[in-house]
Amino acid sequence: MLQQIINGLALGGVYALIAIGWTVVFGIVGLINWTHGEVFMIGAFAGYLVITTYQVNFFVALLVAMFVGGLVAYLIERIAYRPLRTGPKLALFITALGASIFIRNLAAIIWEPQARAYPPTFEASVISWQLGSTVLTVNTLQILIFAVTLVIMAFLQWFITRTMMGKAMLAASQDLEAVSLMGVDVNRLITITFWVSGILGGAAGVLVGVLYAIDPMMGAMAGLKGWAVAVLGGVGSISGAMVAGLLLGVIENISTTFISSGYRDAIAFIIMIATLVIKPTGLMGFKFEDKV
Repeated sequence: MLQQIINGLALGGVYALIAIGWTVVFGIVGLINWTHGEVFMIGAFAGYLVITTYQVNFFVALLVAMFVGGLVAYLIERIAYRPLRTGPKLALFITALGASIFIRNLAAIIWEPQARAYPPTFEASVISWQLGSTVLTVNTLQILIFAVTLVIMAFLQWFITRTMMGKAMLAASQDLEAVSLMGVDVNRLITITFWVSGILGGAAGVLVGVLYAIDPMMGAMAGLKGWAVAVLGGVGSISGAMVAGLLLGVIENISTTFISSGYRDAIAFIIMIATLVIKPTGLMGFKFEDKV
């Protein structure tokens, strides 16, 4: 059990990054951003391409993927979402879904729907501990991934709580109209929100790429799991997404070991349904009250 908890933390950190990217957009714009999974996928391929083409190290690939993810999210917002922002929510939802399908299939045409593995970018080794009769092993690559996710989340927390733009994003998540009346440029705020979301998605793509194989269809399941984590943590709650991502990664590893690997992907959706039934606000979300 303890071994699976350790193994699940690295994957859980990646889920947390994906979920935070989901929740910052939904919290401010009120949009279920179905293209976030595709931003994640493009970030994974951006990291893969710079590593295979220029033989750069892991950290350079991570920075490139974060920039590419932010840029792609920005372009999606400008082209697909901004013209319809004042329209019906259903129109935005359908546009997001259509853009997701378009990008996914375009990627399949460009890169072909086959799995690729990242070349070795980090000299991984195994660390072992003897605890009584149990031997715990940790791959240093898992430690690196978990450490990177913690650094990114800590920086995001600092940005949200300590900078003027971050505080404006936090206020906009509660009342976007009131923030605009206070003189904040809403278009600029939403643009930065999508940049932040894309940066997190691109980072998650590389972190998954060095652990598993990548393919043009990988964004679909990742996006759905990101939404499941966001629901579990509380939609709109960044800290909730962090906790829920780590929790889901651990639960998936435990269920794979003690139940069956065939249920691995289903676990996220079972948890999401249970959360909606038992506690719709999630672990750390809060209930909105509208006065009319």
